[in-house]
Amino acid sequence: MIKMRIKNTKFYVTLSRLKRFFNSMDIRLRYIALPCLLAFIASLFEIIGFGLLIPVIRGIFQQNFTFVAGIPLLNRIIGPWLVFLGDRQSVIFGLLIAMIFLAIILKNVFLYAASLITSHLSQKLSSNLRKKIYARYMGFGKLFFDKTNAGYLYTVLLGFSGSIAGQINLFQSTLSALLFVIVYIAMMSLISWQLTLFVFITYPAFHYSISWIIKKIKKSSVYLVEAQTGLSKNISNSLSSIPLIKAYQSEEKEKRWFAHASEQLRSIEFSMAKKGALIAPFQEVVSTSMLLGLVTAMTFLFVDARTGDISMYMVFFLLVRRVMANFSTINNLRVSLASIKGPLQEILKVFSDKDKFFVQCGAREFTGLKESIKFDKLTFTYPGGITALKDITLAIDKGRITAVVGASGAGKTTLISLIMRFYDISPEKIKIDGIDIREFSLGSLMSRIALVSQETFIINASLRANITYGLEGDITDELINNAVRLSEMSDFVAILPEGLDTNVGDRGVKLSGGEKQRVSIARAILRQAEIIILDEATSSLDSITESLIQKALAELVKERTTIVIAHRLSTIKNADNIIVLEKGKVVEEGSLNALIDKQGKFFEFWQEQKFF
Repeated sequence: MIKMRIKNTKFYVTLSRLKRFFNSMDIRLRYIALPCLLAFIASLFEIIGFGLLIPVIRGIFQQNFTFVAGIPLLNRIIGPWLVFLGDRQSVIFGLLIAMIFLAIILKNVFLYAASLITSHLSQKLSSNLRKKIYARYMGFGKLFFDKTNAGYLYTVLLGFSGSIAGQINLFQSTLSALLFVIVYIAMMSLISWQLTLFVFITYPAFHYSISWIIKKIKKSSVYLVEAQTGLSKNISNSLSSIPLIKAYQSEEKEKRWFAHASEQLRSIEFSMAKKGALIAPFQEVVSTSMLLGLVTAMTFLFVDARTGDISMYMVFFLLVRRVMANFSTINNLRVSLASIKGPLQEILKVFSDKDKFFVQCGAREFTGLKESIKFDKLTFTYPGGITALKDITLAIDKGRITAVVGASGAGKTTLISLIMRFYDISPEKIKIDGIDIREFSLGSLMSRIALVSQETFIINASLRANITYGLEGDITDELINNAVRLSEMSDFVAILPEGLDTNVGDRGVKLSGGEKQRVSIARAILRQAEIIILDEATSSLDSITESLIQKALAELVKERTTIVIAHRLSTIKNADNIIVLEKGKVVEEGSLNALIDKQGKFFEFWQEQKFF
């Protein structure tokens, strides 16, 4: 029963969460125990130094150090030295000072070692946390990224993770301070248990004097994270939309927005700084009041009771000052933990599975398409209630070219996104050779599919790196050059200053729209996948380049299963089967000639020249 009560306490729950968090970051508690042990050893040397200070002060007041010989432990340590140096007062005083100095040096050596270990753990935690967060990002479904701003993800990954990891240094310093407090109190109790009791009675006033400030800092921390997140989102939107801003002459508007948002952030940061700055003077006033009360108590105890020794009370006073200083360190931890409440909440959201839209990955190896890909009464609805596909039933046969056409918003891109497993679906709704697509591992499935999309993604790297992106092993120059030739890139690669090793800039800013799509086509050629998906693959090409690309695509799709989404007739005229979508439903299906002869929905598109 008692054990259950302990487990239900806030402290126990917090400690358990902390342990699980450290374990998940590959930081074992025993690693933290080592710097704590070193700090404890340092605290013992601190006590030795204070213990030696008592006879030094006593000898100074009495102008006589001969009493040291009557202290057995000190006599055993300095006795042999006195044989060689003589037992003069100055020699004894010098030996005591040397021992205090040595104790201080050893204390700081052990503290330095503890600090180095802690810094290593902090950096390891920061690195592991970043890797864990990034790995989580890579595991989330595409829907998560559809709904989440990239700027926010950058802030969590690089900013908030560093803030959290930095707390391990403060955590260790707080544990060290706590160990010092324990040994200080032990020595204080040996000097005077009455005065120690007085310190304990007055401590709550010191401890709780800043609680209200800490609560306000916690609240401000949450507001700060919201402001930082909003600013990051809008910065990301602005910097990724420079052409739009330039085209609509919105520079001044963007400047005004940023200035306003920056001022809001500054205001919250200043609010936190004001509250944090209150802590030191507030603690100073409270601790000074406590010390004045302690001096008064010491005076009455020494004068009236005539007990103890003035040197011991002076050391006691120094110990109290050290205790206060270390309590300030502990309070600093409270303040720091309050300030990272917001960042910690955001990181915990990353490790929560809520709204991450994971795509189920099976264990079956996909070895290649043998018959067909079939949709069986599939309905797909995006979060928010937007239904993109309704009761879709169709087949994509192996080795044939299947075209999917329809007006914008008909569901064409959603259809191929489901084949690409960007989004998860209900069981048994898409089957490959009669097997639920969810049963196949994503790696084996995607290795046999190549996508050439209307939106070409280019990384800020060399042209070579972009063409070979996602391919494993060494790719020979012969294969790369062949892909360049087939995708009609040879001419523009030849005029680049560094050829294939030319950097293409952020999001491929140095490339034209047509050149970007040819990079995408070269990727697909180099991938040598057996299922090809062409999503508006030639939409950004001029008519001359398109005719050249069509030759490359004809070679690319030869004897491969091909799914084509297009608005141009030239890209679907050789299709074996055309599927017409309207408002998420299949309204027509057949060959080009059959659909034209039918004079239905496809014929309307034909008449409106939707495909030219």
